[in-house]
Amino acid sequence: MPFERSFIFLDTSVYVQESYRFSGTSLGKLVGMSSDDELRLIVPEIIQHEVTYKLRETAEEHAAKIESALDSNIIGLIGDKAKKLAGIDFQIDQEKLVESIVETWEKFRVRCNSESVPLASIDLPGVVASYFDAKPPFGKGRKRNEFPDAFAVSSMVSFANDNPGRPIYVVSRDEGMLEAFRNDSRFRCHKELSEVLDEYNRHTEALSPAAHALMEENVDWITEVIVDELHTNPSLYALEYRDDRISVQGIFVDVYEMNLVEIGLDRAVFDVGLDYRVNAEVTDMVRVGYDDYDWDVIPRNFDGRITVYVEVLTNSDFSELNEIASIEF
Repeated sequence: MPFERSFIFLDTSVYVQESYRFSGTSLGKLVGMSSDDELRLIVPEIIQHEVTYKLRETAEEHAAKIESALDSNIIGLIGDKAKKLAGIDFQIDQEKLVESIVETWEKFRVRCNSESVPLASIDLPGVVASYFDAKPPFGKGRKRNEFPDAFAVSSMVSFANDNPGRPIYVVSRDEGMLEAFRNDSRFRCHKELSEVLDEYNRHTEALSPAAHALMEENVDWITEVIVDELHTNPSLYALEYRDDRISVQGIFVDVYEMNLVEIGLDRAVFDVGLDYRVNAEVTDMVRVGYDDYDWDVIPRNFDGRITVYVEVLTNSDFSELNEIASIEF
């Protein structure tokens, strides 16, 4: 099954498993995919509160350990000068430390451009019915007390109803929660976030040859756009002259390599290596006598080699280049 633009819901257990490393390998990768709207993160309000609670609890525990270590008898054996040399001559503000840690959760959601699902959207009668019928995520024994999970499931079902057309990945280490989604074809269930990222990586890696071929087919178009940028922005190659003192007569560009830097579901970024020559006329001060200077228009060539980052937008199988989205020198 090909990977397509999707939504993703992470149960609290995933954030705990990842040790809240919001810039780590997995969650950090998700930030880029979500902000690019390839795999948009959906955070039900109940999950937002639950992660905040658990993260605060963990932060308070670690802050207390730091404070305890600084106040220990072992540290007390050394004097203030030795503490200063060791970089431990300070007192921590536990409250500020904890708040700073908890803020990383909010900043992560902002970086992801995540979407929230309010508690008001849940089907409360449906949750109550599942509770008394012992349907997932409820069960017998300890599984009877699963209301936060049930609220999260109901929130995501409500979100799916309001946002048809895109599949929704569900990642949870809780079998009862996964069971609650399995019979609904709109949801794709996984126990590990790495499984979803692997699916994405396999799909995009398979597109790499097509992306290269597409760039080679459109090298003339890409070169044209680069030439236009060089014509419009003389400061890219002639820093010593103001733009209004340069009259470009001709630009020649030779692309010698194109390397794939990044690839997504319908976009790719290449670094394009090129040699250029710009034929121009510049208005400059020239000597007209022993001690005399005056303005004159003189011919000038600018030669160089640069790397340009080109972002292209394509169709889903990279058979058609739709747009050159950006060029960065």
